[in-house]
Amino acid sequence: MKVRVNGCDFNCRVEGDGPGIVFIHGEIHGLDYWAPQIEAFSDRYTCLAYDRRGHAGTGMTDYGFSVENQTVDLLGLVEHFGLEKPLLVALAFGTTIAANFAVNHPERVSGLALIAWGELYEARSYLERWQVAGRAAADALEAGGRDGLVAFLREHGGTRYFKVIPPEGHPFREPVIQLLANHPVAEYRTGMLEMAASVPDVIPRLETLDFPVMGINGTADPFIEDPARLAGVRNFRQVEPVEGAGRFLHWECPDIFNARLTDFFGL
Repeated sequence: MKVRVNGCDFNCRVEGDGPGIVFIHGEIHGLDYWAPQIEAFSDRYTCLAYDRRGHAGTGMTDYGFSVENQTVDLLGLVEHFGLEKPLLVALAFGTTIAANFAVNHPERVSGLALIAWGELYEARSYLERWQVAGRAAADALEAGGRDGLVAFLREHGGTRYFKVIPPEGHPFREPVIQLLANHPVAEYRTGMLEMAASVPDVIPRLETLDFPVMGINGTADPFIEDPARLAGVRNFRQVEPVEGAGRFLHWECPDIFNARLTDFFGL
């Protein structure tokens, strides 16, 4: 369904009834990879996933891709669906939105689940890589349409560009390529750069809050997180990583991830 908040029409998937869980995807990702979690938890929770502005079914706006404005987007969606103190489950750059929402609205959050959350403290390094990779992806999309971008990612993804794309022979390589190729050209040129350039230093403010925070990663993720960076956050724990999984561990190994989530938050 489409929901208009903060000047943008968001493509949303909402299912179930009960306490809220909101799933926030990463940069040049999309809501579709949360399907295993929605199917697992919507029998007893209201599960909301949405395409962030500039992504897939939501599309571009003229401006507004900063973390701060995308936090306002999240607030509008939480209010629209009447979710009281939802659990926020976020991946990669989605964790910057979830954490920023939590420090700005601590009374409206029951907990944070952070998957592959290095972007909270290494956003600048992503910006430098994306200035090259995003431009190359946009050029491929403009020259050959979506098929051209898919061909580009098949040739260079996981090696020269976009290291998070699984290697050749991996069963999730093609699904990830299709996911990453599913956005307007302006998202690759400017949206993702604005996002990466706008990440605030949320960790000191996160340390003042008191709700459970789970960190998790896959052992095959090319960018492994440093739990010491969140050592000052109350009730933070880096749970057992998912062996052999990459950046998209909740999608690759949903049963394991769902069990880690259930055990940590008592779902």
